Amino acid sequence: MAIYDIRPVRALTAALALVLCAGSLEAIDADLLRELERLHEGDGHEEILERIDSELERVTDATETAELLWRRTRAELTLADFGLWRGELSDREAIAMLEGAASHADRATSLAPDLADPYFWKGATVGLRGQIRGILNSLFMASDVRDYAEQTLERDPDHAEAHYMLGQLYRELPRWPLSFGDRERAVDYGRRAIALHEDDYAEGRVGVPYYDFYTQLAASLWRRNAGGDRDEALSLLRSTIADLEALSEPTTRQRMELETAREFLADWT
Repeated sequence: MAIYDIRPVRALTAALALVLCAGSLEAIDADLLRELERLHEGDGHEEILERIDSELERVTDATETAELLWRRTRAELTLADFGLWRGELSDREAIAMLEGAASHADRATSLAPDLADPYFWKGATVGLRGQIRGILNSLFMASDVRDYAEQTLERDPDHAEAHYMLGQLYRELPRWPLSFGDRERAVDYGRRAIALHEDDYAEGRVGVPYYDFYTQLAASLWRRNAGGDRDEALSLLRSTIADLEALSEPTTRQRMELETAREFLADWT
């Protein structure tokens, strides 16, 4: 699974405070943010773009604008990812979409430099573009992806997706002197991502399980291959496949993840 393949992300821990500054600024409706997260966890990405574009015409506060812009980046990246998987987009079309998505993330970081999510989603667009363009571009862009993930964690140390991204980076990259790959760190980041996600899911900050977190930790354990790593990897992968196969109406993301998990299992057995 590529480093960009990012699954549905956790919702904001609480809705933005609804504050009207001297009556001149209109705040984002907390219900809208919850609805955007619900749509993201389903397959409503086109609707997300429509809702955000409409809201951007109304909102004037810099931080609230940034909150909408990083969600727009996320939706565009997801549509590019889905389009590639389905064969509906060419590499060139997907890259053009990702470049537009990255520009929204850049604007968000400029408007609200203390927010964590815009850095994460900018890094995700860089990672996917590198993946599409090939291994040399992926290696070239890897340090940028790492930097964006680390900037995310500087602002939010408990950002599960940033730990997830770093786990894949450290697993997939060659080790020194070619790059900064590190199999121990890959497993550590993967375990931390799952711990944070399970807390978020238990507390209702996200509405769906992130099955890919478990698949990617299994891949990191298999690659490290120390002690009982491979037994744990197979157990984790089979459990994840069983959970995905039990879904009555899987989303596109879940169908993609089931395909990936089955491919891993076929390669390992």
